[in-house]
Amino acid sequence: MTIRLGGPLVGALVGLAAAGLGAVFIADELDWRLLAVACGSVLVAAVVTVVCGRSLTPAPAAGPLPDPAADAALAQTTADRAALVDACVWMRDRATSPALASHLDQTFQKVGVAAVDATGQRFDPAVHEAGATVAAPGPAEDGIIAGTQTPGYTDRGRLLRHPIVTVYRGQVRA
Repeated sequence: MTIRLGGPLVGALVGLAAAGLGAVFIADELDWRLLAVACGSVLVAAVVTVVCGRSLTPAPAAGPLPDPAADAALAQTTADRAALVDACVWMRDRATSPALASHLDQTFQKVGVAAVDATGQRFDPAVHEAGATVAAPGPAEDGIIAGTQTPGYTDRGRLLRHPIVTVYRGQVRA
């Protein structure tokens, strides 16, 4: 057990106070000098405690001690999950069977992986990867994503892969 207010001075004062008070109660007669020493050391210990702004109570437990084995197991589990998600995304990109693609999409939804289709959004190079550009039908569409060539993926909100998109650029000249 750790005492928050440690140190030899406070320990000695508390010990002296306890010994003095014990001697007062054990002695047959009440000696004013013995009582003064006991009460004085208690008073000094209290003043030192107040000045330090701490207490003599045990420090509250900070929680369970870190477990390196549990931390390593969690890191391994996270790495394994990332590898499986990457393999499933690779498989989804190459799936030619609609049933397999649907099954992978449903599984992705269950575990928090979502496909990112950016069609209609404003192009942002931090979130999208431009694969091609096409002429914009009007000035309002300039910089808008015309279509998604390859979907991106997020895992619980964290971007795994940017979607590859076709972006409207410029205007059609008449």
